Amino acid sequence: MKTTAPPAAPPSLLTQLNTHIAQASKAAGAGAQTEAGGPTGADPWPELRSARRFRETWERLGAEVQVQQAQARAPQNAGPLNPQRLVLDILAHMGELSPHYLRRFLAHTESLLWLEQAQGQLKVPAGKGKVSTAAKATRRKT
Repeated sequence: MKTTAPPAAPPSLLTQLNTHIAQASKAAGAGAQTEAGGPTGADPWPELRSARRFRETWERLGAEVQVQQAQARAPQNAGPLNPQRLVLDILAHMGELSPHYLRRFLAHTESLLWLEQAQGQLKVPAGKGKVSTAAKATRRKT
């Protein structure tokens, strides 16, 4: 006697939906590219245009505010060759000529500043011992 297997039931709506989502995710991941031309990796969905515009506007305003605050802190009677005044003038001109470059430059500068501060914090505990030893030696001499 031959037993025939019952006919396969059509996939449920939930299974069809999951299959469709998986295919759409793969297609979006394969089609998503970064500005440099490589795959985005972790984020397969493209950024919303409104979110991108908001982020760009926020970055532009942040850069402008940073330059304005720095100019407000500039020395009042600085000469034409004062380094601080020269840097502030260059940043102001950079913002006029290429706001995007100014934002990138400030982000790079902030990263370098953060790295310098982090490196200084790592060296503080080792330096404290040396300073205290030198201070003790100075106290003994006097």
